[in-house]
Amino acid sequence: MVSSSKKKRGKQRRAAKDKAMLHDAITDVANGNECQVITPKVYLELVKQANNHAIQALAAPEVDVDILKSGLPYALDFLKRCEDETFDEVRLDVGGGDLITPVTWIEVLIRAEIKEESCRLQIAQNIGPLVSCMCNDTRRLFFKSKKHWNEGIQAFAALIHNILCNYENLRSKDIIGTLLQYEVLLTSIIQWAFWDKEYRPDITNEVKANDCAKINELGISTVNRLIKAADTQTEEVRERLKTIGTTPIISKEYDPECSISFMIGLIRQIKIKDWTIDTSIALQRLVANMGCVDKVVITELIDLGINTSDDRWVVHVAVVLDFMILSEHSNGRFYSNDTRVAFAVRCGLTELCLTFIDRFGSKESFGKEKDNTSSPFASILSILSNIYWVGLHKKTAKAIRHKKCSIEQELARLEKNTNITNNVKCNELLDIVKATIDLNGSYCCRCNKSLSRTEVKLCNGCGCMTYCSRACQKEDWQNGHKLACCKTYTIEKVGQYQGKLSPKKTPKDERKASKLKELEVNMNMIQLKLFLDHKETILSQVKTLGVPIYDCVVRFDLDDCPLEVTTHEYNDVDDYKLKRGFEESRSKENITCIYNCFIYDGTLAEGELRTPCLQMQRLFPHGWLSTNETHK
Repeated sequence: MVSSSKKKRGKQRRAAKDKAMLHDAITDVANGNECQVITPKVYLELVKQANNHAIQALAAPEVDVDILKSGLPYALDFLKRCEDETFDEVRLDVGGGDLITPVTWIEVLIRAEIKEESCRLQIAQNIGPLVSCMCNDTRRLFFKSKKHWNEGIQAFAALIHNILCNYENLRSKDIIGTLLQYEVLLTSIIQWAFWDKEYRPDITNEVKANDCAKINELGISTVNRLIKAADTQTEEVRERLKTIGTTPIISKEYDPECSISFMIGLIRQIKIKDWTIDTSIALQRLVANMGCVDKVVITELIDLGINTSDDRWVVHVAVVLDFMILSEHSNGRFYSNDTRVAFAVRCGLTELCLTFIDRFGSKESFGKEKDNTSSPFASILSILSNIYWVGLHKKTAKAIRHKKCSIEQELARLEKNTNITNNVKCNELLDIVKATIDLNGSYCCRCNKSLSRTEVKLCNGCGCMTYCSRACQKEDWQNGHKLACCKTYTIEKVGQYQGKLSPKKTPKDERKASKLKELEVNMNMIQLKLFLDHKETILSQVKTLGVPIYDCVVRFDLDDCPLEVTTHEYNDVDDYKLKRGFEESRSKENITCIYNCFIYDGTLAEGELRTPCLQMQRLFPHGWLSTNETHK
């Protein structure tokens, strides 16, 4: 057996040999000479001592992967000290090597990320100090040096871009989450996209123009990748999208009063640089996130639609505009948002849609596209339908009345164009606009007299019924409104009841209760008008049923666009108590009308899976269907 003393002497001889080899290698590499005899161990020792040639070789494309993986911890350890120490202090501390710039260490990280996928997470977990240094774009200190920061910012931006963008593996979510734990990083990535003379002249004056341009491209590309990766509806993803969309494009340290969000900046960039598929996807996903859209964003998006000259991108504009006026509901579906629609209408959204119709309606392919979901017709139809669905809601109704003259002028202009009027699809869209305006008139609930908003007289009891005179109010009171106003309705009196059937509960929230009441008022004003406007349809359907007219119920579904009117026999009702109450309390002089209207606020619905709906019942003398008179 070999004695322990011999093992010890052998170990000492090998150490001395390695030391001599290391000395010769350091001398050769330091002098720029080719080193003939060097082992991985010796090479890593050179790296550890911050030898410039060795570290440059470590960052080279042809470096051995195993050596690169072994050298990566040294690079990370070196860069961890970048906040508190100068570059020379750290270099001398690790061995006094001749490394020229710490940027070479960042280049080692880039090479490790490119050559070995497993290194990405390791890098992401250990670059906190580096992120803190490089993301402070006002101090701009890296190892307490502005010069090193200016040299390294492009390499750092490339590193972050590569880690976040150049992967399609199962660990990607871990990598994104790990990197974005550094709060300043996401903000910096967003702001890189706007490093130009307009927003950051201080940086463009210090950093080379080509470097600024590359960082700008890396920033927008990285943000687009993060948005594209946010394809799930988790709370974390929504919060990230909201953060991206609302982050100011200029750092608060440079401009504390900057109010330009990434959303606004992106839209303005599109106006200058034109569209790409990535920017289109990014814009759609950000707009679909309710927290990213405000009045300025809506204004900018409509202006974008007005100024988009390339027909290829108009569809993308229309899709984004459609998302803009929607909000996600608790049941997972998207519905029109009264506040957004109202502001968009005031900004000219309806007129913009009519401009799109004028632009595309004369084309033979309009409305006949194979991919109908992404066609101009489908997008315009969706926007106009969403406006129609909330057309009776408080804010949207006021906005439509405010823009009525402008919209009617645009309609009149289009109706002079025979290419438009001869197109069935164009007429379908124009009919929706006309129906939206038509629903927003002011009428007496009893005689259907058209009223100005100042002429409207509300019932003092419920505040929901509108009249032109005391005589009309009195007659309506005697014909069923008393039950609703005095809240004495019971199922036994259903045949005499006029008022709200559902939702049965009034919201506790005052704002929601006010919106619901305003919707009731607007709906009440048009009920008689709808009844009289569709009397031929009602009489025809009653004749087809072959039953007495007083045994019929007319249903007006304002959820359908355009309005759908259906007449059916009351015996079709399944609820026995309801049917009996109707038969015992009704008047054979009247016909029952049920009106259904969409409610945006889903908390008013009875169940989360159903579309929220306001349902109201009115009774009208069926004799009015065969005469132009409404009341004596």
